[in-house]
Amino acid sequence: MPRKLRQSVLVHLAVTLFGVSSELLHFLLSLFRSRAALIAENLFLRKQLAFYQEREVEPRRVSDACGSPKC
Repeated sequence: MPRKLRQSVLVHLAVTLFGVSSELLHFLLSLFRSRAALIAENLFLRKQLAFYQEREVEPRRVSDACGSPKC
């Protein structure tokens, strides 16, 4: 395997592992959220869904904060 390709694969692997580990940490932390926080989030999401259904609007897809796919 050429050196440049091997470096590219290693960088991609490192970025992927970092992403997976950060998502796993986020998931584990969410397991310990208070019941009140979960109820509040659920209420907010239900109200948001009702808003979209009432106005027959298609919800927009969430994008990254920076707005570009290369963030």
